[in-house]
Amino acid sequence: MDITIVIPLYNRKDTIRITLDSIVNSSVKPRQIIIVDNGSTDGSYEYAQTLSKLHTTDIMVARENTAGAAAARNKGLSLCQTPWIYFFDSDDIFTGLPSSWDEEAQMVCIPTQMQTGKRLRTRDYKAVNTPHTHVLNAMLNTVSMIFRTDFLRHIGGWNERCRIWDDWELGIRALIHAHKVQWITDKAYHRIIATSDSITGSSYSSRVTQIVQTLTEALDDILLMPQSTEKRHTLLAFYLRCHIIVGQMLREGDAQSASLVQSFIDERLQVEQRYARIGKMMRTYTARRIPGAWRIALWVVNNN
Repeated sequence: MDITIVIPLYNRKDTIRITLDSIVNSSVKPRQIIIVDNGSTDGSYEYAQTLSKLHTTDIMVARENTAGAAAARNKGLSLCQTPWIYFFDSDDIFTGLPSSWDEEAQMVCIPTQMQTGKRLRTRDYKAVNTPHTHVLNAMLNTVSMIFRTDFLRHIGGWNERCRIWDDWELGIRALIHAHKVQWITDKAYHRIIATSDSITGSSYSSRVTQIVQTLTEALDDILLMPQSTEKRHTLLAFYLRCHIIVGQMLREGDAQSASLVQSFIDERLQVEQRYARIGKMMRTYTARRIPGAWRIALWVVNNN
């Protein structure tokens, strides 16, 4: 298949072989795999070089000195020579790619499975092109987006200022700019393994500074949209999402982190009083562990 898979690597010597084997043993293989070491100190870079010689698939091992997965992914993007590019993580399991898709699409989206311990579930996935839907339910993540290489370069690649949720921010930006998106819904093609030391498995409060930075970048993306109903919906969705984040931090018992996000809301976002009341309700629902706040928020956005 005329696609490159890019894998950022940071201190994953214990998992990279399992991940790499899952790719090269798949029935649908990429033309090339690019592993980008991002300053590993556990011998991951040298081990990846050894592994690259064990397979017939073209495997390039590169280095990126700028810290952060986004920088490593952009390094892979700069080295890519295929029309399509896909990003995978060095501690997850690859189970294949769709056998074909619309070559005219700029982005192809596929469902994601999440494994936490022995529990396996398919993440919420809405096959709709509206950015506001993704803002609320984060349906797009690193391994659910396949890009045309030239399109991803055109929209600026990965935002290296985002040290967390960079895939959420990229999903917003991609949906804003893409003219044709294909949604594949038949099955998931990979498993994200949630661990205590992964970003996926981390608490909100422990990364509040990085979260606020990503919120800042995402809001700037949205503000650049032309005036439209979708821009209004996306700004409202973003506002409600921020309140849900505040509620999550309160649920974790960290009022100080919650106040930092609330300050961001107060300084950067202004809404009508009725929406302010809904935002407070979303915050309270989440803090009290009442499920489904984002679904209520999505209903509010779609009906206003």
